[in-house]
Amino acid sequence: MAWPTTRQPTDALTGQLVPQVWSAKVLDHTRSSLFADQVVSTEWAAMMTMGDYIYIPLMLELTGAAVDPSGDSAITNLKTAITDTAVGITIDIWWEIPVAVDDSVARQTQVPGLLEKAANNAAYGWKKKLDGDTAALFSSLTSTWAGSDGQTFTDDLLLDIMEGLDEADIPTERALVCDPSTIADLRKIDKFMSFDYSTNPLRLAGYRGMIDPYGLPVYMTNNLTAPASAGNYGAVLHKEAIGLAVQSPMDVEKWREPRRHSWIINTSGFFGVDVLRATFGAYFYTRKK
Repeated sequence: MAWPTTRQPTDALTGQLVPQVWSAKVLDHTRSSLFADQVVSTEWAAMMTMGDYIYIPLMLELTGAAVDPSGDSAITNLKTAITDTAVGITIDIWWEIPVAVDDSVARQTQVPGLLEKAANNAAYGWKKKLDGDTAALFSSLTSTWAGSDGQTFTDDLLLDIMEGLDEADIPTERALVCDPSTIADLRKIDKFMSFDYSTNPLRLAGYRGMIDPYGLPVYMTNNLTAPASAGNYGAVLHKEAIGLAVQSPMDVEKWREPRRHSWIINTSGFFGVDVLRATFGAYFYTRKK
C-alpha cells in the first residue's frame, strides 16, 4: 500500500492531530460446532436431584425353553435374574468460568454491554467443556475397525463399522462424529455427493449433515481428542454408548466485588460423563488434527 511516510505538519501523528478510532463493535472469537447434547444420552440429568452417582440398571437378554404341559415347566424354566451389572454416571466435574470487568474499564470502554458479551462467551466455554470431555471417551469405545492414525476416511471403513455394529445387534439410531478432515474425505466419495444415489446428497448446514444412503447423521467438531500422532478419534455411536448428566442448569451469578473494584459474572455447574455401553459405538482414526 502506497502511503506517505512524512505528513504535513510533521507532528500530525505525534501531536495527536489525527485520531485513532476504536470501534464500538467487537468481533467475537470463532466458535467450534458443539455436538454432545445431540449425540449422547442426556436423559439421566432429570434424575440427578441429589447424590454424586446414578446407577442405571442394565437388562439381560432372556431366553426361553420348551413348554412341558405335564409338569411345572414355568417354574423349572423361571428366570430368577433379569438384570446385568448396572452401569452409571459419576458427577465428578465442577467447572466455572468467571469474568471480571473493573470500574475503570466499565467507565472508559467504548463497547456497550462488555460484561454481558464476556458472559455469553463464558457460557459457550462451559458447553465446550462438555463436548471435550465427551469426545475424550471415544477411544474407550470398540476399537475393532479403528484403522490407522492419519488414514483417509473411506466408504469401506464406514461400511465395516456399520456392519460390525449391526452384527452386535446395536440399534440403528447412530451418529457419525468427526473432524473437518473427515468431512473433506466424505466430499470426495461420489456415493455421498451425487444425485445418482440420493436426491438429498450430503450437505453441511453449519456442523450437521446426513449420509442418506446409510441414514446416518453427521456432526463435525474441532473438539475431538487426538492420539499421539496425526489425527483425532472420531466415532460412530448410538446415544446409549455414552451418558452425559448435568446435575443442574448452569448457574450464572453476577455480583459486585469491592475488593477488586469490579463486577464479576461467573458461569458454573456440575456434570459427569461416562461410557455406558462400549459396544454401542466404535471409534476410528481421522486423517489429521
